Amino acid sequence: MKDKKKKSKEHIEDDEEEEVVLEKRKKKKASPKEEPNKRSKSKGSVEDDEHADKPRKEKNKGKKSKKGSDDSDEEKRKKKKEKQKGDRSKSKSSKKAYNYQEIYERELLTYRTESSDDGEDLYHKKKVYEVVTVTGDVRGAGTDANIFVTLFGEYGITPKVHLTSKSRTAFEKNKTDVFRIKTNNVGPIKKIRIEHDNTGMSASWFLDRVVITDMNRPHLRFYFPCNQWLSKEEGDGLYVRDLLGSLNPMDVPKLNKYIVSVFTGDVKGSGTDADVFINIFGEHGDTGERRLDNDKDNFERGSEDKFTIESPNLGRLKKITIGHNSKGSSAGWFLDKVIIDDIGNKTVVEFPVNRWFALDEDDGKIQRDILVGGSQTTGIVYNVSVVTGDIRGAGTNSKVHIILHGSKGLKNSGKIFLEGGQFERGITDIFNVELAALLSPLSRVTIGHDNCGVSSGWFCEKVIVYCAFTGIEQTFPCRKWLDEDEGDGLIERELYEMVSLRQKRQKKNPWSLWIWTSDIKNAGTDANVFLQLYGNKGKSDAMCLDNNSDNFETGQTDKFMIELPDLGTIYKLRIWHEKRHPFAGWHLNKVTLMKSLTKDKYNFKCGRWLDINEDDNEIIRELPAEGDCVDEVQPLVKYRVIIYTGKVGGSGTDANVFICLIGLQGDTGERVLYDSKNNVNKFEKGNADEFIIEAVSLKKVMRVRIGHDGRGGSCGWYLDKVVVKEEGAPEAQAVEFPCYRWLDKGEDDGQIVRELVPLGDAQMLKNIRYHVIVKTGNVSGASSDSKVFIKLYGEKGDTSKHSLAISDNDLGNYFEQGRVDVFIIDTMDIGKLNRLLIGHDNVGLQAGWFLDSVQVKVPVHGREYMFPAHRWLCKDEADGKTEIEIYPSEIRDIEKLINYEVAVRTGDVTGAGTDAKVFIQIYGEVGKTEVVRLRSRSDNFVRGATEMFKVEARNVGRLIKLRIGHDGSGLAPGWFLESVTINRLNFRVVEDDKKKKKKKKKVEKDVDGLQEEVVETYTFNCQRWLARDEGDRELVVELLPEEYDDVEENSYTLHVITGNVMGAGTDANVFVNIYGETTDTGERSLKMSNHLNKFERGQEDIFLIKAIDLGVLRKLRIRHDNTGGNAAWFLDRVEIVDEKDDTTYFFPCERWLAVDEDDGQIARELVPVDEAFLNKGSDRAKQSQATLGLEQKAQSTTYTVRVKTGEKKNAGTDANVFITLFGEKDDTGIVNLKASKTYKNKFEKGNIDEFTIEAVDIGALKKILIGHDNHGGCAGWFLDWVEIDAPSLGQILRFPCGRWLDKSEDDGYIVRDLFPADLQTKDYVPFVPYEITVYTSDIYGAGTDADVFIVLYGRDGACTHQKSLCLNKRERKMCFERGAVNKFVLEDVGECIEKIRIGHDGRGIKSGWHLDRVEIRRLLQKGKGSETIIFPCERWLAKSEDDGEIIRELVPLEIIQTKLLKDGTLKHSESTVEDALESKYSYTEGEGKAENE
Repeated sequence: MKDKKKKSKEHIEDDEEEEVVLEKRKKKKASPKEEPNKRSKSKGSVEDDEHADKPRKEKNKGKKSKKGSDDSDEEKRKKKKEKQKGDRSKSKSSKKAYNYQEIYERELLTYRTESSDDGEDLYHKKKVYEVVTVTGDVRGAGTDANIFVTLFGEYGITPKVHLTSKSRTAFEKNKTDVFRIKTNNVGPIKKIRIEHDNTGMSASWFLDRVVITDMNRPHLRFYFPCNQWLSKEEGDGLYVRDLLGSLNPMDVPKLNKYIVSVFTGDVKGSGTDADVFINIFGEHGDTGERRLDNDKDNFERGSEDKFTIESPNLGRLKKITIGHNSKGSSAGWFLDKVIIDDIGNKTVVEFPVNRWFALDEDDGKIQRDILVGGSQTTGIVYNVSVVTGDIRGAGTNSKVHIILHGSKGLKNSGKIFLEGGQFERGITDIFNVELAALLSPLSRVTIGHDNCGVSSGWFCEKVIVYCAFTGIEQTFPCRKWLDEDEGDGLIERELYEMVSLRQKRQKKNPWSLWIWTSDIKNAGTDANVFLQLYGNKGKSDAMCLDNNSDNFETGQTDKFMIELPDLGTIYKLRIWHEKRHPFAGWHLNKVTLMKSLTKDKYNFKCGRWLDINEDDNEIIRELPAEGDCVDEVQPLVKYRVIIYTGKVGGSGTDANVFICLIGLQGDTGERVLYDSKNNVNKFEKGNADEFIIEAVSLKKVMRVRIGHDGRGGSCGWYLDKVVVKEEGAPEAQAVEFPCYRWLDKGEDDGQIVRELVPLGDAQMLKNIRYHVIVKTGNVSGASSDSKVFIKLYGEKGDTSKHSLAISDNDLGNYFEQGRVDVFIIDTMDIGKLNRLLIGHDNVGLQAGWFLDSVQVKVPVHGREYMFPAHRWLCKDEADGKTEIEIYPSEIRDIEKLINYEVAVRTGDVTGAGTDAKVFIQIYGEVGKTEVVRLRSRSDNFVRGATEMFKVEARNVGRLIKLRIGHDGSGLAPGWFLESVTINRLNFRVVEDDKKKKKKKKKVEKDVDGLQEEVVETYTFNCQRWLARDEGDRELVVELLPEEYDDVEENSYTLHVITGNVMGAGTDANVFVNIYGETTDTGERSLKMSNHLNKFERGQEDIFLIKAIDLGVLRKLRIRHDNTGGNAAWFLDRVEIVDEKDDTTYFFPCERWLAVDEDDGQIARELVPVDEAFLNKGSDRAKQSQATLGLEQKAQSTTYTVRVKTGEKKNAGTDANVFITLFGEKDDTGIVNLKASKTYKNKFEKGNIDEFTIEAVDIGALKKILIGHDNHGGCAGWFLDWVEIDAPSLGQILRFPCGRWLDKSEDDGYIVRDLFPADLQTKDYVPFVPYEITVYTSDIYGAGTDADVFIVLYGRDGACTHQKSLCLNKRERKMCFERGAVNKFVLEDVGECIEKIRIGHDGRGIKSGWHLDRVEIRRLLQKGKGSETIIFPCERWLAKSEDDGEIIRELVPLEIIQTKLLKDGTLKHSESTVEDALESKYSYTEGEGKAENE
């Protein structure tokens, strides 16, 4: 037993707390004089129960000794003095007593998220207990209610366990029931709590005893005697009992008695008719919820009511939870205090309260936690969201309650009644529960109801609990009925957390706020007051202090409890109210703020009006912090702000303009500019309006955020600049913030809010763009007409609330069901995002909105944030919220881009402007950007105008050239371009004087900290036409920067030779792009030829291309647009002469660029080959394909592109689909997906279409761009995914999409960027190319039209899949004719080939085939050259010839090697294979059989 007592002391959670207890116990032992006083007091309290007998005894004593009446008076006085001394000594001892408030607050201060204790693992190891219940042998002893048991042990407390039995006679009179339960290991059992839910026809139960056995250690059998009713109607009315146990069945452990005295206050209406409940908490647990009831009319005004509670000894009392259930006509209750006389421990503990317990008084609470002594404590607020299911009859009229359980169940909240909730079908009810206990993270929650009301059954979907103090949000799924007539009949359930849904949110600490309204006439206000605090670690959100219960009255002090994140040392407060009518004025005296845990106090003196008709007519004030925590009180400063409206047509505005000054120390918040000091009509064309803004010093103004609300008939506004200076400061200190842009939904970029930076270079580059993608759910009624806003929070700060008024994808009606809207927020860099706030103003015919998700892309950071929501933001749906805070569920890495500021100057000549679509492409030393279209909502590229554009593109290093042009569309496409200026930010290293002296590695480590931002400017002069009817008729021009002279221009002569085969010429438009070692020419249209009719059969067309010097040429991309009557084109080769070096490059092709020929591609990438290979052999027409195909194949990569169209209705498309593959080095350019290998009718619902794309050295794939031209009867397309297989790289990449490419669906985009899913990437052994030459014999009937296939065998019999040599029927008809030599290039496993298997499928009119030989060539690993292996056959592969076999295995006979020597000549060597493999198998069609030859 001594060991058990020692273990019970270990329940004190903190070691420091245990030391405090021991010290106080020593002090208690050292002062024995205090003990008699306590005893006498306890005796007196016991004697009070027999107050009816006392007057009779005193009367009898008086009759016996009248003479001693004087003595008796003296004795009374002595007793009185002794009593006073006893009270004093008692009060002293109580001060020295255990300070639970101090311990509790220390626990909060030392809270750590990862806190755990040693018993955690033992507790979570499951254990089996045998529970035996013996029902008594009295009349009506049995019950049909649900019975539950909870075990209390050394390691913790088990959840409530339902004792279920298959027997219908369980818990019947005089019956013994045995149960096996598997639950947490609580160690040695101290007590149990047994109860029932009071359901059923006969709920009352007379329990004789309970026996519990640890099945792992059967000798540990605990006996719990009861011998009492668990009934609402019988005995003491309790149906929950705590029972003490013993290993001896004959022991009857005694319970402790607690006499509870409840004092109702003596104020009007203080009494209550409701049921009052109490839960007493001590060191060793709690009593559980007990209803305070006796035969008297309790809780009347000014009365004292006494109740006796029996419970196992709780040790020192810590707190009580007291409240009522708000039943009855007069439920409100004013409680003065509670006194508890602990009979067993001989102590009396007082809990002063002096507060209302009423829904319509004070703070509206009907239940409170009261610590010993009733001292003001820090309450932890738990935000509890209870979701009722969306099924028929889910709602309930019962009183719902909840119990929150801490770690291992050792601490709990007690039963909390969730008053004020609707608990209707599909509704989320939110409650703020304040407890003097830190329970988060919770181990479980218990939720249930009292089973009363007309419709008591309830379907609970889930419970979500958020504790701001720990920042933890936990979800507890239920998805079950709490109904005695449904399911298992339970009306209370234990819910456990779904850990995968746990969210870590921002931590907040509790603060106390006092607001003093001045005691002068009309000082009070009926407006809602708002508050925002600033500290050296950040700022809070704006908080609304509701004015619903007569707050802010004249001469009144109002107290509020608020929660704030860690702001560091607070230096200012901003306070304002929302109403501007004449009677909303408010005179604020001061504000006091105190941190509840540390008692840090800040004072904010005001003594001024917040009124449009008083003082300076302002309703917003900034107050500097004062107090011991503040080192220096910040001064109040008046900032003079001059706003210059532009002089262009329609530049003035009628909208409400607001401004926010942002400095080194905080900001002013958004201030609406109502009163101009110099103009009655503000913001008119050419005006300079002056305003005064009073704020706590910002130190130095760094930015200005200015905008308007978009209201009024003429709301568009052209802002020239803003000038800011401190009042009284010299003009030289004024800071100018240039803008010179529209703040108009229909002009420029459509933004009506802008952030301005001080005068300097590259204004646009100082802000970054946040691409906000908002998806509205696809549920009925999801659309909204309200004005939606968003606020982003990052590590460096936050944005203001941005109204999502103008989308980047221009869908017309925003936030429609199932649609996606894209918005751009251009603001300062706030660092890595950690959360966002999104909501709406709830105004409009259809205000409610179902938000599915928010996605935020930050290309400058290279990050994409996913914020799932999938919930209603509606006053009438779910929890009624119209704004929510969301935390990211996933952060992905995307391609990192930088900002370019592009200024385009159109010439001032007649007809210089254009309405065509203008695009640019920037080339730098480390690559090039994608083609970017320059567009805005204004009328761009007007004669003599300069347009500014902000472009996000990859960092290409120092700029070396610019390609700019247009597509020739529009009524007047011709354009005279004067110049282009591009600015970009770069960083340069600034070396310290000390570090210049050091030339060690330490200098390199410190370089990052000494970087400064530098603006690089590049000017590209053009002074020429880009028009079809002017100059050289080119629409695209390549420009070089003025700043660099080392960039030279070069000329390249292209000789394009069309093949001499039937139908080789083309009428299509041909385009070419030449790639060098430094850059490329960009795609050029081949127009000006030496022949009028270009690209005819056997013709050589010559073109001249001028471009920046490319260095050594690497590859050539050539394509046509498949237009014209005869688009198919057979290209023989392209020869390019570098005029500067007089070097000729040979690019052989000898393939079709045709949808219906070859592999269906109309674009090819060619690589240059050495002239020695080109001139090899006398008959070049026959030999070149064999010698050149392999070299080109080795340098290129063949991509097999599989495109899956979705299964949705109308998912297929008739439009022309195109794709671009982007690698780390380059891209493929636009490739039209014309020839599907799998389906003639491409891109139909559910189909997987397969295409082939060849590219040269584009590097590892990082993304693809896929889209369509929106042509055809049914252009909309639902793309499921794209899969790309690159055998030469040994990799298959999956690019998921799962979205529409449709103007009328989703976000309206018909082109998408897709990125590979890492988890779906497959790697395998890379393939190498083989060139296979098949010689058909020159004998009668030797040719075949069957499908010929081949399998290559490497070492140890390793082989690849069987591959057909021809891709389609058309090729099969053309190949394998009598005497023909056919060449194929296949990719296969790079093994040494020991044999091959070749055959055909035996189909076709003439399937029989006489094969002469097969030659397989592969490139040598070292040096230039190749190796050809000859496999002779000279046999029939025919069912009616020879042995009837159509499949043969061939072994090599001869190997020929060809090497390119240094002098440019080719060396040939031949060798015979001596030990060729013997053929052991012959094959029939489709299967092989073993037979010796």
